[in-house]
Amino acid sequence: MNRLVVNPGTPQAWEIQLKPGSNSLGRGDANDFKINDPSVSGSHCQISVEDNTAVLRDSGSTNGTFVGGARVQEHNLEHGKGVRLGNVDMIFYSSADVQATAVESTSPQPPVRKAMRVATLAVASPAAAAEPPPMTALMTPPEPAILVGTRFCKYHPTSPARFLCEKCNRTFCEMCIQLSEAGGATVRTCRACGTEVVPFQYSQAPSKGFYAKLPGAFLYPFKGAGAIILVCATVAFAAMGFLSRGLTGLVITVALYGFIFLFMQNIILTTTSDEKLDLCFPEMSNVFSAALQLAGTVLASFWLAIGIAIAKFNDVAIPSEAILASVILGGIYFPMALLVVAMKDSAFAANPLVVIPAMVKLPLKYSVTVVLLLAVFGIRRLGGLISGGAGTVALRTHDENTFLVAMAVQAVWALLSVYLLVVTMRILGLFYNASKRTLGWFNY
Repeated sequence: MNRLVVNPGTPQAWEIQLKPGSNSLGRGDANDFKINDPSVSGSHCQISVEDNTAVLRDSGSTNGTFVGGARVQEHNLEHGKGVRLGNVDMIFYSSADVQATAVESTSPQPPVRKAMRVATLAVASPAAAAEPPPMTALMTPPEPAILVGTRFCKYHPTSPARFLCEKCNRTFCEMCIQLSEAGGATVRTCRACGTEVVPFQYSQAPSKGFYAKLPGAFLYPFKGAGAIILVCATVAFAAMGFLSRGLTGLVITVALYGFIFLFMQNIILTTTSDEKLDLCFPEMSNVFSAALQLAGTVLASFWLAIGIAIAKFNDVAIPSEAILASVILGGIYFPMALLVVAMKDSAFAANPLVVIPAMVKLPLKYSVTVVLLLAVFGIRRLGGLISGGAGTVALRTHDENTFLVAMAVQAVWALLSVYLLVVTMRILGLFYNASKRTLGWFNY
């Protein structure tokens, strides 16, 4: 049977046995095979199995589907090929190739060739498996490669990497390589694609830290098709101001707030998965669930300010300083709460037992992050006042030029608001990348 080995070479490894026909994979419960990882989309990909072929199709996932290290939309899977959904590694094994190998192994062969075949069983393709490496390659260790830059093991981020797979460009520590015996020699192979790895040395060059990456966050919205996405998102957000009242308008409003949360979460997850990925639209599934997550995050952050506002509405005398202090406290709490909810995909993660310890662990970096986000929020509030004034002018004026200028001011500010929202979410993603080991929300 065709199968996928998830997290190969780790204690968490498990197997997916693909059935004939369509097989859906993703984080959602409706999939044939659920993969519970924040980097995996709700409906991530489909694998169609027919006869001796297996075709992988991406379902518009946020963090992408990769085969052999390259992002794909559709790909014919080969035996021993490395597959990655978001940050989850897998290896595909074809029943046809296993049967062919079993038939081939029944023919008389010299003992040395049989040993070498065991060592090369998990190479990337049957063609490569048909020609095992010469005995000298197995017996003589390859010369260490020289790489420039900081390299650490993907599965043990605190352990320096010592072995390199030249095919998929992944690096591993001593604990994460696979060992096989061939002709009396030990062969070290890549846990992702099965290719023989080589030892390497690296010169540790300093990489950009959190503070050095912050200026790039302001350019991020314009990478790739980002400008087009900004315009489309601006139109979607602007539609909230023209919704009709009643039940239909309420349902559409909730759905749009759900889209806002998915849009913010998508930026954070894309950044934490790969900082080189461009801005993209999120999946439009579960918008109502996303709206509840956003509401839960806001409530967990601003419950005190909301309570004071209700009390003041009921004519309770409350000093203005108390109102301002409650809003500031909520503004300090909200960024971390939003980050943890986006990463764990649950509104319950916004509770103080998770958020407050995370804030205490990283006081300096988080303070810088909060100051930047509050500054952006202040700019948005100021621009909102200007935009509101322009809207009032547009409604009252009888001069065509004044009307057009006022509408242009509103349009520009709407676009700038979405741009600033993207920048703030990018900063949160960069903060998480620089702090994930200290935060310890997942096992890295």
